[in-house]
Amino acid sequence: FFFPLCQSSSRCLLSVHRSVLPTWDRPRSRDPMISGSCCAIVALVALLCLSQLRIFAQRRELAAARELASLASARDHRIKARLKRMHRLLRAAEVRENVSVCPPPSPVATKPASGDSATGTGTGSGTAEDGLPASLLLKAQRSWDWRAIASEALRPWGSIRKEQLDTAVAACNDNGTMYCQRLQVHKGSLYLTDYRAIFFDRHYAPARVWPLLAALRRHRDLPDVDIVVAGNDEPRVPAFPGVGSSWAKTCRRWPGEKGGPLPPAIFASTTSRGVMDLPWLDFAWYFPRKPHKLRTPPWSVLHPQLVEAGGKVRWEDKLEIAMHTGNVGSGWRKALAAVAERAPREVFVNELFIGDHGKITQTCKEMKLHATGGYQKHKCFMRFEDQCGYKYLLNSASIGYANKFKYLLLCGSVVIYVQDGMQHKEFYEHGLLPGVHYVQVATADDVPAMVRYLREHDSYARAVASAGRARLAALDVRAIAAFNAELFTQYAAKQRFRVRPLPGAVRIDCEDDLWRHYARDPGFLKHFRSEDNATCVRPISPPFRPPGWGGAYNGSKVRCVASHDQRAGAQPLFCTPGAVVEEDQNPGDKTLQHRVITTTRSVQPGTSYAPFSEFPSAAKDGIPWTML
Repeated sequence: FFFPLCQSSSRCLLSVHRSVLPTWDRPRSRDPMISGSCCAIVALVALLCLSQLRIFAQRRELAAARELASLASARDHRIKARLKRMHRLLRAAEVRENVSVCPPPSPVATKPASGDSATGTGTGSGTAEDGLPASLLLKAQRSWDWRAIASEALRPWGSIRKEQLDTAVAACNDNGTMYCQRLQVHKGSLYLTDYRAIFFDRHYAPARVWPLLAALRRHRDLPDVDIVVAGNDEPRVPAFPGVGSSWAKTCRRWPGEKGGPLPPAIFASTTSRGVMDLPWLDFAWYFPRKPHKLRTPPWSVLHPQLVEAGGKVRWEDKLEIAMHTGNVGSGWRKALAAVAERAPREVFVNELFIGDHGKITQTCKEMKLHATGGYQKHKCFMRFEDQCGYKYLLNSASIGYANKFKYLLLCGSVVIYVQDGMQHKEFYEHGLLPGVHYVQVATADDVPAMVRYLREHDSYARAVASAGRARLAALDVRAIAAFNAELFTQYAAKQRFRVRPLPGAVRIDCEDDLWRHYARDPGFLKHFRSEDNATCVRPISPPFRPPGWGGAYNGSKVRCVASHDQRAGAQPLFCTPGAVVEEDQNPGDKTLQHRVITTTRSVQPGTSYAPFSEFPSAAKDGIPWTML
């Protein structure tokens, strides 16, 4: 392409050369035109030649880069393959070294039943279909990816502003919430402000604060955070985009635009993808260590007991029937009871209320009523190990929400999760997979068919039972604190303000700081206090003296406006000294002639009347709270 052009250029140059010399055979009038045309052609050709040379050089460089990239990719692939093989060998070696010291939790005997040896999932020994030891697969179930779970929970929140916490506090005050606190971590210390802490149910108020206190005690490097926690069964910030009325209501309440409020940043005991609440631990995880009216121990005590009890029943000895024991008050559980009546060979429902514990003294096994199937009411009760005697356990929706899922999984039985009515989940459920750790059905009517399927596929049922048990066996108090620390760390990264303790906040360093703060009377405090400074966020040096006795307590009490329901129709003026209020002298009869006019008490024991801008010191009720 360039050769003819260059030849033409040469001829043109020759013409130019001749044009500048005296000639006798050509007229001189043509010389300027020829000279200008040839120069233009020469310049154009030169530019084309230079550009083509540059393109050629760039193509050579690109080809060389591609060759280097191909070599690097091949080398990287070989390195990754070698690393993967090394990690696999190391994990297998670690399992072989530790299996005798820390065997995977399994409720079955070491000898597999017929048909189970091929998969090796029932006993924790043998080889799975992909060639990995079954014990290694079970060990993998013990690892919780808290970072992913926390990140998913915080996904709707690009940032968190201080105004959203104020909106959260307002949401606590207008919905009848029994507990709502603002918890602040500042320079390694916890500060508490109560907005709701109902007086009559104060036994469980510390349990709402414990998740953050426990995380702070185990993770001293926790960043400063400012959160609002609502102690309700259900979430506070629903936002179902697929439901027009719900989404419209959400947008009207928190429009966000033109100075409108943004949705509140608030923590709740249960969450789902249809709400914007953040996950908090239900109070049942941190029940009082001393005896209380609900009688269930805290998870720190109960978890190791259940792990041990769940392993005492062999898989071969379990009854092949799906069982539920407990209240049958919700519509979903009534449907389950109806299914049990129709299909007694597959389903067994044993109805029992909390109030029955003092009346019913024999277990179903002692009365030989444990293997009958069907639906029976208020006849017997079951210990946890008795429940583990069934291959299939039922988890269905209750009146509030069912919190027994975690206990059932520790049995080493297959948990059948009835989805109908289960709108929300606790934090750990987001780390479980249906078909792996449990099985699920859409409604109660589907339970009998699932039971028959599990009977026919006993190897699969055994694998699910073992995986679910291994998963929950790893959910001890350390794992829970690790989840909370990860959640609070990611939350802190989204805060767009500096955390400063509120003027009327109370510093909490130890468990007994909470009991002293929430105590209603001296007897209450004497019963529940632990006198255990190992619960403190930092080591305490003796001597232990009042008022804190090793903690940070300095005479605080819950404010009256947080202790009593201030809504109309409840106790709107109870905390206004001298205000006129109505008290019903005959609660059984709501006619007006039984109402009398009285005045509020000036002082209620265990209550502060200080405003939120001041430290909530105890009222002068004559009780030396700082000396108890």
